[in-house]
Amino acid sequence: MGENAARDAAMVEFLGTFPTLSGAPPKDLSELSDGVVLFEALSEIAPDHFDPTTIARHLGDNWALKSSNLRKLVRNLEWYYHEDLKKDADFESITQHLGSIARTGDQGKIAILVELVAAAAVTCELKGEFVGRIMGMSPDGQVQMKGVIESSLQRLDEYDGDEGEGEDTEMIFGEVPVEEQGDEGEAGLFEAGHLQQNTDADKEELEQALLEVRRELAQAKAQMSDTREDGDKVQAKLRALVEDLQDRLARRQDELITAEEELRTATNDLDDAKNKISELEEERAQLADELDVANAKATQLHKAEATVIAYKRKLEGVGVMNQQMTDLEDQAAGYLRQIMDLESEVKKTATLQKQVDKLQVKLASLEKEKLEKGDSLKNTAAEISELKALLTSAEKAKKMYEEELKELRARQAVEQVDVPAVEGFDSQASNSKEKTMRLEIENKRLKEQLEALKKAPAPASTAASAPATGDAASLGAEVTRLKEELAKKEAENKKIGSDKDKLEAYTKRTLAKFQDKYLVALQECKAKLKEKQDKIEILESRSATEKTAQKREERLLSSTIYELGLAIMQNRLKER
Repeated sequence: MGENAARDAAMVEFLGTFPTLSGAPPKDLSELSDGVVLFEALSEIAPDHFDPTTIARHLGDNWALKSSNLRKLVRNLEWYYHEDLKKDADFESITQHLGSIARTGDQGKIAILVELVAAAAVTCELKGEFVGRIMGMSPDGQVQMKGVIESSLQRLDEYDGDEGEGEDTEMIFGEVPVEEQGDEGEAGLFEAGHLQQNTDADKEELEQALLEVRRELAQAKAQMSDTREDGDKVQAKLRALVEDLQDRLARRQDELITAEEELRTATNDLDDAKNKISELEEERAQLADELDVANAKATQLHKAEATVIAYKRKLEGVGVMNQQMTDLEDQAAGYLRQIMDLESEVKKTATLQKQVDKLQVKLASLEKEKLEKGDSLKNTAAEISELKALLTSAEKAKKMYEEELKELRARQAVEQVDVPAVEGFDSQASNSKEKTMRLEIENKRLKEQLEALKKAPAPASTAASAPATGDAASLGAEVTRLKEELAKKEAENKKIGSDKDKLEAYTKRTLAKFQDKYLVALQECKAKLKEKQDKIEILESRSATEKTAQKREERLLSSTIYELGLAIMQNRLKER
């Protein structure tokens, strides 16, 4: 395969050296299947026999025209070999393979034609130029072309055209040539001259006769040359006519081949048409079934259209629902604002919680103070009880002193001693709380005074009764004041406890209300949004399924109608 490829490449390179090529140099032997490149190369080798304007070009896949070009090429090449090169080759076998070359581009058969072209190039009158072109090729190409030329020269034989020329002369000149007649006449004349007397007059006559015979011979030769020229012209006309007839025959053969192929394709198409008819009958039965199905689906489609109209109305209702949705979205926006406000309030609840914690701490401190005040109150109650006891004893002493005072006044009426009233000590009842601390000291002092009064005589007791009664009044006022302060403290403690309970209840109630409102509003918004979203998704899914079903049914109906129309057209074509 490598040697054949190198050999083919060398042939292609050799053909590319010809300047008479009208197009780009060929790249492969298969490009030579139309005969154009070979004809143009031979137009440089033998321009009298190869006119490149007489062949068809740009043939594409038309193998019939390619075959016509190749036949003309082989026929002209055969004439060139016979007439100019006096060589011959197996042109009949080459002619038999021209159809396969035109159809398939057989490179082996094309290589034989290229070998004949190469042999013509190296044996023509301009062989030196073509040999120089071969020597200018690549080294591998030179080696391969040497083998090509050797194999091509082995294909050639010497051509002997005597038989053909005899036939032509016999066809053109059916009689004996004039030259032979002249020779025979001249010989006859010489024989007759020997019989006559050898005289000068006879010689002159014979010479004149010989001159006339030679003149006639020259005229005969001139006529023979004219007849030969006429014969050449007639032969050229006959060749042109034969070429035309061969071209017509080749065309008719190509047309016959194409007609046979068309007939074969028509028979194949007929068989295919019969098979398609059987298939179409089956399809027609299937289409009848599908038509029934399509009719059923058409009824379903009408129902679906009615449902679509209903859904359109529903969609119009959905427009109202969309308005409601916008309203709900506005409500949801309002709820969101409320939620944001509540969240801000929730953020404020942290500060409130801190305040509650502070108040609880204060409440604990107040409870401690309350307990302390309770203890102090108990202590003061004990002190008050003691003071009451002292007061009772002081009242008793007062009564006793008053009685003694009355006795003393009665006794000392004459002296008129002014005794200050007991109420003089009431001005001291509005003193500060420090007097309460001094009560015990006063009580002790009163006890000492009482003891002193008991031990002292009557005048002295009257003198000391005045301060004792003043101290008892101040003690009573202090006790009432302490009771009032105790009642105030208890009221304050109750108020603080009630405020604490109210504050705790208020914070719990506000937190519970806030949480309930926030959660309820949030859940309602979420539920409404989810419900609307579900409705929208359901409607979208329904509309999508209805659209897909409608499209599928439309495609099915269009396909069935198209197939029915195709079947009707085919049936009409069959009827025609």
